[in-house]
Amino acid sequence: MNKNHIKYLQCIKCKSELKYKDIIEENNKIKSGTLECSHCKNEYPIVNFIPRFVPISNYADSFGMQWNIHHSDQHDKFSNINDSEERFKNETKWDDDLSNEIVIEAGCGAGRFTQYAADTNAMVLSFDYSIAVEASYKHHKDRENILIIQADIYDIPFRDSIADKIYCFGVLQHTPDSKESLTALTKKLKVGGKIAADNYPFLSTTWFNTKYWVRPISKRLNHKFLYWWCQKHVKFMWPIFKMNKKLFSPKRANRINWRLLVPDYTSHGLSDEKLKEWAVMDLFDMLAPQYDNPVRLETFRDWFVELGYKGVDVHMGYNGCEGRGTKGKC
Repeated sequence: MNKNHIKYLQCIKCKSELKYKDIIEENNKIKSGTLECSHCKNEYPIVNFIPRFVPISNYADSFGMQWNIHHSDQHDKFSNINDSEERFKNETKWDDDLSNEIVIEAGCGAGRFTQYAADTNAMVLSFDYSIAVEASYKHHKDRENILIIQADIYDIPFRDSIADKIYCFGVLQHTPDSKESLTALTKKLKVGGKIAADNYPFLSTTWFNTKYWVRPISKRLNHKFLYWWCQKHVKFMWPIFKMNKKLFSPKRANRINWRLLVPDYTSHGLSDEKLKEWAVMDLFDMLAPQYDNPVRLETFRDWFVELGYKGVDVHMGYNGCEGRGTKGKC
């Protein structure tokens, strides 16, 4: 981390300022050491340039494994498509220039959206509960306007009401309580600040989704074994995947392939090699997480209203339920 980024952080126990202790620097960045609370003396380690406010191993371990294996797959410059940039801009609908503003990224994963937030010239405070932060750091370690930490969405160590903008994509459904997660983020947003977030949808067809038949078993399996199984499954099903694309319309083939647990991103314009990599990556993403909590669109809208957001815009979007709003006065 950059030494001056400590000003954005606070103790998660008493919300007091932090100070450095026993630090080791490398290339003008803090590689290791401790963040110590100036009041209660609680300590938080800095490991491999990243402040850690949670145990390195936790319920999000599957995401840490996933995004360190597939650390580049969803980054546009490696996939040769602009999927991440397009989604970031269309979901947030923010200005291209956010100079002098602070943006919180909740659940960075491997950092597929982080670059685009930083490209607005905002200061980006990015966190994830898993060691996926290490994959994101590899991509963004040279950006001066990005701070990456490992932290819990229910105990975010950024100062309250610090952010002008917050976005949270592909995360809420994988936390124990999506509404409480959205509530925790709201506390970090300034009055008049804007939020953009999404959540898997609960539809009349949700329980016909094959992954929900398999997840009661798959989420309990060893992650390395499950990932191996996902690779074998996609390899075995790939001839059927390709045959479906020849026999059926694109829309029907897509639906059938997903039912067969072969995620189909043909419409994204990926190469055949990338299609297979994304299929393995997303199959593991479907089956491994401890939590997968879809929500009805009306319920998602109610949460924004109950939290006091103004100009609420909730609709079906990239990841299902997609919501935006401006924080009103309490």
